[in-house]
Amino acid sequence: MAGLYGAVAHSRGRPRSERARHAVLTAARELLERGEFAAITVEAIAKRAKVSKTTIYRWWPNKAAVVMDSFLELIAPEILFENTRSQKENLRRQMHKLAQVFSGQSGKTIAALIAESQFDMEVADAFRSRWISERHEATKNVIQRGISSGEFRADLDVEAAIDALYGPIYYRLLIGHLPLEPCFIDRLVDYTMAGIEASDKLHNSRTDDTRSVISP
Repeated sequence: MAGLYGAVAHSRGRPRSERARHAVLTAARELLERGEFAAITVEAIAKRAKVSKTTIYRWWPNKAAVVMDSFLELIAPEILFENTRSQKENLRRQMHKLAQVFSGQSGKTIAALIAESQFDMEVADAFRSRWISERHEATKNVIQRGISSGEFRADLDVEAAIDALYGPIYYRLLIGHLPLEPCFIDRLVDYTMAGIEASDKLHNSRTDDTRSVISP
């Protein structure tokens, strides 16, 4: 049975104590905030959480999984999709939330984990399975709803659309050459939607924009 953000909950043995789980995730998050990922060990997490290493390994396969789950528990509620009638607006609002999170300490943490994943396969696996996969699936569902409703073009390449929308956000996060400002997110959504929206929707949008410009 899948546990928090992909953590595997075993059917045998004693059920995991919610207090112990919280202590482990809090300890992992605090250690990550205080230093580099490479310096964190399961022993250090267990000591800080006041639990045994066996307790940790009963619920997580390695330290990367623990750290990733601790991070997700903190920020996942902040970047959920809303459920308006417009899937374009749902994407826009979620991207604004993500950019805001990435502009703070959480963004530095994500950037550090991405860097570490280039050299540590456990981190890479945890990052893909716990961070990327869940958010990718949620975004895919939003876009699929847009296709089904006729808001987005029927022949849309969903994977390319997701990369076009979110790739620039990660680019600015990692390169750091420009900030993740709200106006950047708005432009990113509007420019990308030129290739995503159904032709009649795009025409109507452009007509509305033209009218707003020439209106007295």
